[in-house]
Amino acid sequence: MLRWRFSSGLLLGLVLGMALGAVLVSLVLPPPPQDSRLQFEVKELSRRLESANEARARAEKQLEEFSQLADQMTKSFATLERRFQEMEAELARLKPEEPQLEATPTALRLEATAKPETE
Repeated sequence: MLRWRFSSGLLLGLVLGMALGAVLVSLVLPPPPQDSRLQFEVKELSRRLESANEARARAEKQLEEFSQLADQMTKSFATLERRFQEMEAELARLKPEEPQLEATPTALRLEATAKPETE
């Protein structure tokens, strides 16, 4: 019987000790912060805002570079067009005037050469 009392006392002590320990831990330890989830969301949104700002800055820089390149290409094409016009003017000035010949029908020439004169 002594054994039965010891075992039941030990079991009762463990159960009561666990329950009392859980109550004491919940009373003594500070509660976890309730806004930890909100802090995580704020950090995540801040990180996404930073990346969006960086992407916008990169896009603005690329747009500025593209507009500079477009201006440079426009100037180059204008210079090239002016050079071609100058070359055409020079070519027209150096080209001798060809006399304007009257168009003669080739069919009449062929008929004249194909008919033998029989007299």
